[in-house]
Amino acid sequence: MKKFEFRLEKLMEVRRQAEKVRRQRLADIQRDIARELAMLERLNGLKDDALDELRMRGLQEALDIPGVVDGICHLQVISKQIGAQKTVIDTLRREEAHRRQEVITARRDRKVAENLRNQAYAEYLQERARLEQRFLDEIGLVQYIKGGGDEISERSVSG
Repeated sequence: MKKFEFRLEKLMEVRRQAEKVRRQRLADIQRDIARELAMLERLNGLKDDALDELRMRGLQEALDIPGVVDGICHLQVISKQIGAQKTVIDTLRREEAHRRQEVITARRDRKVAENLRNQAYAEYLQERARLEQRFLDEIGLVQYIKGGGDEISERSVSG
């Protein structure tokens, strides 16, 4: 009997590769999110620093109006940057969810192909076992006939 060959082997390999690519794309977007979250943390730190500086200016004996106005403007710029950064992160998270769904779909498709392969291999093993049993049965029959199996039949007929 010839060795096992799965006729959809190339399909299964394509699906494995597709899943690998999709997992890599998901990892890429997750790295992007981590980078953007780090940037958001830096911006939040800058905002905290700007607020602390503004408070310090307010505690001085002589109020530095231009300094306070400058601090408020700086704080507004940082707040806008934080808002923009949050928008970027939200967009990336939506893309991450989409890519995660792609990975799930690719994994399911790969498993379908693998299940088909497993089923085909089980059928191959059953057929192989059936052929081996048939071969052993034929060998047993030949040995029975060579060993005088007809004598037993003749005794039962003549006796």
